[in-house]
Amino acid sequence: MKKTQKFATYLAVVMALLAPLAHAVDRAAIDAQYQRDRSACAGKEDLSSREACLREAGAVRQEALQGKVGDNTTPDDWRRNAMVRCQAHQNAFERSECERRMMGEGQVRGSVESGGVLREIITIIPPATPGPDSAPK
Repeated sequence: MKKTQKFATYLAVVMALLAPLAHAVDRAAIDAQYQRDRSACAGKEDLSSREACLREAGAVRQEALQGKVGDNTTPDDWRRNAMVRCQAHQNAFERSECERRMMGEGQVRGSVESGGVLREIITIIPPATPGPDSAPK
C-alpha cells in the first residue's frame, strides 16, 4: 500500500472514531441551551405562557438534536428578508414606510418573547391644497 493510501485510511478511521465525540459536544451545548431556555420560562407568571414557553424550548431542543436549528443566516439575510416582506404593500408610500421601519426608524415596542414586536413610525402628511373646485359655495 502506498503512503498516501495508508494516510487516507488512517484519517478515515480517526474521523470515524471522533464523530461520536463531536456529536456529544454538540449535544452538551444543546442541553445547556435547553436548560437556559427552561430557566427563562420559569420566570413567566402566567401558567399558559409558561407552558407554551416550555413546549417551545422542547421543540427547539428536538430540532437542534436533529440538526435543524442554526441555519447560518446573517444579519444581512435578515434585513433582506424584511425588505422582501415589505414588498407585500402595493402602495409605494406604504412600502417605503415599511422599509423605513425595518431599517430601524421610529419606535419599537415589545419583544418576540412577549408575543410580538410593534414597529411604529409617525409621518406627518400635510393636507392637500384645496383646488378651485373645492371652494365653499
